[in-house]
This record gives sequence, C-alpha cells and structure tokens, in this order.
Amino acid sequence: MAENQKVALYIDPYSHHYLQNRLFEVDESRLNGDGLQAPYVYLRDYLQNKGVAVNTIDYLPTAENGTKNVYISFGVLSNYEKIAQRKDTTLSGYFAFECPIVEPRMYQRLKQARNYFKRIFTWSDDASLERFVGKSLDYTHFLLPQSFNQVHEGIWEKTDRKFLTMINANKLPRVYWQELYTERMRAVEFFSRTDDIDLYGKGWDKPSIRVGITHVPFTLRRIHYQLQTYWQKFRPDPLLVAARKAYRGAAPSKSETLGNYTFALCFENSTMKGWITEKIFDCFYAGTIPIYWGAPEITDYIPANCFIDMREFSDYAELRSFLKNLTAGEIQAYKENAREFLASEKFKPFKMETFAELIENVIEQD
Repeated sequence: MAENQKVALYIDPYSHHYLQNRLFEVDESRLNGDGLQAPYVYLRDYLQNKGVAVNTIDYLPTAENGTKNVYISFGVLSNYEKIAQRKDTTLSGYFAFECPIVEPRMYQRLKQARNYFKRIFTWSDDASLERFVGKSLDYTHFLLPQSFNQVHEGIWEKTDRKFLTMINANKLPRVYWQELYTERMRAVEFFSRTDDIDLYGKGWDKPSIRVGITHVPFTLRRIHYQLQTYWQKFRPDPLLVAARKAYRGAAPSKSETLGNYTFALCFENSTMKGWITEKIFDCFYAGTIPIYWGAPEITDYIPANCFIDMREFSDYAELRSFLKNLTAGEIQAYKENAREFLASEKFKPFKMETFAELIENVIEQD
C-alpha cells in the first residue's frame, strides 16, 4: 500500500474527548467502557502493520513533509474546508456515525460537505435520509463496527439471572420523528408497575437531557435545566416517576450488568432503516435475550431466532405474558442461536476487521 510514498491517515474523531490519539485507547473509563473504542484500536494496528501511520487530526503536521495524507472524519464538519486547501491531503471520507434525530444539523450540512469529500459513508440509504439532508446524495454504505467477535464466556454462562433490565441514559431526541426515546420510558413505566424491571444508566434521578448540538448558549441551557428541576418538584413527569422507581444507578460494566438478567429491553433511539448500534450485540455477548425495536429490516442482518421482536406484540401486557411463559429450553435456544450468529459469516459485516479493510480500500483507491 505504501511502497512508493509514505502514507498517513488522520481521523477527526466524533468527540473532542478522543483527540490526542485517545480514540485508539481501550480501557474502562467513563467515555469508552466495555471496549467501545476497540474497532479503532484494531484499525490503527492493522494499518500501521502495513506501513500507514494513523493519528487523530490534531497530529496533522502544519506544513507539507513529503507524506501523502488521507483525512477521514467520523462526524465532524468544522475542519474539512481548511484541510481541503492542503495539496498533500485527500478528503477521502466522511462517516455519518450519528442518527439524524440526534444531530439533524449535521445531515443538513452534508449537501455542502459532499462537494469536498470523495465519499459520504452512511448506515442507511438515500431515500431514508433525504428528508434530513434536503436533497438526494450519493452514499457509500457501511455498518457500525462492533467491539467483540464472540460471547463473554464467564458472563454468557450465568444461569442465576433476574427477569428484565434496560440500560439507557435519560435523554430525549432533538427531532421527534421515528424516535424511540419516549417509547423506552413508556416500556419502563409499564414493567415498573409489577416491579419486573431494573433500570440502569445516567441521569434518571434528574430531568431528561435533550441530545444533539444546539446554538443556545450554555448559560441559558443551564438556567433552563435548573428551572426544569425546580418545576418537576411540583409537577413531576409520571414517566420519570416510574423510571425512578425502577432505577438502580449507573452500570459500571454493561456486560456484567446485562449478564444478571434473562431479558433486556433493547430499543434503538430510532426506527430508521439501517440504524443498528451496539445494543443488540451487547445482549448477545452477555447471554441476555434482547427485546428489540429499531431498524425495520433487522432480520436482513440478524436472524429472527436470536431475539424477540417487539413489533410482534400489540402491547407490553402481551409481551410480558410471552416472556413469563417461555420455558428454560426456549430461553436457552435464543442464547445459542445468538452465539451461533456471532460465529457465522452473517456477522462478518459488523466485525472490526471488516471496517479496517474498508478503510484500507479507501486509502488504496486514493
């Protein structure tokens, strides 16, 4: 790949927290617990073994040094116009990692970005994204890479488990279209009536936080949040009251927490086509059966016998009855099916190795 000229890859990470090459660190910190950065650690090692230096964008030299630079953004649109002025750097790809109901402004800006980047990578398709982008664009498809390729044996094998859990932060969407943030809260409210669910995640003891970037000054947002906190003392949100009844605090390890339960509510933040995040895979790793609601074509990627499809039930009462009547053998079958899926070729598109090969091909083409 880099035989004739030195090649370097510079990545603009999806958060400033991951600059200074922290994108390529895996630990149990607040920001990247349960190995969320593992695909990018693998990517860096994979490419550096082929002679390509890999760093975050803050390490891009200020002056040309004879190296052919490849620039890839993981969702940041604040730097590309300046970088495009450099003759030694190719804007090879922009990856839209986030969902448009979380970051609608990002998708609105893709029309302009498409004039600079050679490729726009998305997990969805043009028809699904056009309402947010404002026009039809040419996209390259990718799937969100996962951090593990097999189950966590010690956790997966646990048999002494409680009934049902959900692990999500207390957030609300920026755009209320095909969103499931509020549906999660309704599900928790139902199962909290019978003390059937344990809720984990950040912020459930406080008012909900709205996701996404806003131009409202921080001071005004802080005042608004303080007013919400004060108001809810007198007019509490019934859904938050129910959530706090089931709330068990943060989950230091998602895998270990999931491993304490037979089932988990596994609702994506949106029902948009292609939006498949780590949530369902986290359940598979831990031997927990996901009750999934999200990408409408989920069975094109993951066999139906690996999870419980929430869309098959008319309400949560019907779901609860179904879950309570599953036999030990039926529960074990779900677990085994998911384990077999992770070991199959069908899981390959989600592997970190596949993602690294995708980036390698981009560099070779450019």
